Amino acid sequence: MASKNIFIHIPKTGGTTINCVINKSDWQTTPDFNYRHILYETKRSNSGDIFNPLKNDQYTDYQIFTMLRNPVDRLISEYYFIKDRSEFMSLLKPVPQNLMAYVKHKQTRNYMVGFLLGKRMYDEDLVNENDLELVKNTIQNLDIKVGIFEDYEKSMKYFSSITGIKWPKSIGIKRKTLNRPEIDDVSDTIKETIKKHNKLDMELYHHYLAKFEALDLSNSNTSSINFVGNEYDYIMKYTQRFNLLQVELKTTSFISQNQRYFEALNEVLHKKLQLTEGKSYVIIWMDHFIKSCMDAFPNTALIQKLKSLDTQEDPLKTLKSLCRILDSELKKQASNYRNPLIYKPDHLNMNLKIRTSFLSTLKSKLFS
Repeated sequence: MASKNIFIHIPKTGGTTINCVINKSDWQTTPDFNYRHILYETKRSNSGDIFNPLKNDQYTDYQIFTMLRNPVDRLISEYYFIKDRSEFMSLLKPVPQNLMAYVKHKQTRNYMVGFLLGKRMYDEDLVNENDLELVKNTIQNLDIKVGIFEDYEKSMKYFSSITGIKWPKSIGIKRKTLNRPEIDDVSDTIKETIKKHNKLDMELYHHYLAKFEALDLSNSNTSSINFVGNEYDYIMKYTQRFNLLQVELKTTSFISQNQRYFEALNEVLHKKLQLTEGKSYVIIWMDHFIKSCMDAFPNTALIQKLKSLDTQEDPLKTLKSLCRILDSELKKQASNYRNPLIYKPDHLNMNLKIRTSFLSTLKSKLFS
């Protein structure tokens, strides 16, 4: 029997986790009748028919639920998640080169409203006040349940109480944007620009935030949920497609210049060694990269600065520091770093797997 539940997954609102739990899948499933999201082929939302007043009667027997997120945080997360994905960014004319340009771009505005109406990502047909009213009226007429990303656990309990879905006691967080700054590190100018250009999304969010905060779930039988996982859980998925340096490196020409090296290293880590743990991948990858840089760029300022990297327990923080050093040196003296990186199997050190403070160990071997 087909499910009577329909989940509308607005991009960057924590929906991948919900989709995976519902379908008992390791990763996001293909959008269909019960799962409304972006159709990859057209880059268009498949939720538009739900918000078509002429089709509302088709959905009166369904329990429909969705999640909203503060538009400021959502748009920042969207940019950093999607900025290296040319199949999406190429839809923007012109293509923005930084976060400020992205949030100023007309085609990025009010996409929570636009998505619900079935519009394409970065649609040139912008939404208006009438569209917002249509969305709010449909939510009311179909009694669509709206959760709030910023109170994820309460939202999950709310969804369970009306859909009958039983969430497991522990839920793994499926997707985390690796290269985005913390919200407090984003300038007030950018935040205010987002609010200015996304007034419809802001109104939608705050309208349902007030309703959500008034919900009393004290009588809900849903038990507490333990959300587990961190940014390392997304590393293996991310590196199937992207270079680890893209987490922070701005001088992307260095990546293309050494594409063969990076492809060879990634293939070994994924296919031959079949690593499955993200932290191990980062540690071993970075160890190999630093050794390869020493071979290619001996006696350079880059190597001297790699020696001075602070030993940190968090390898991703160390990776970001490495990227900033690399950016700085490439900007100052790019001609010193034109030798190609060469993949050498003997540079692989599997003993670094899941070891903290690995850089101090590495430095004691390489720089003593």
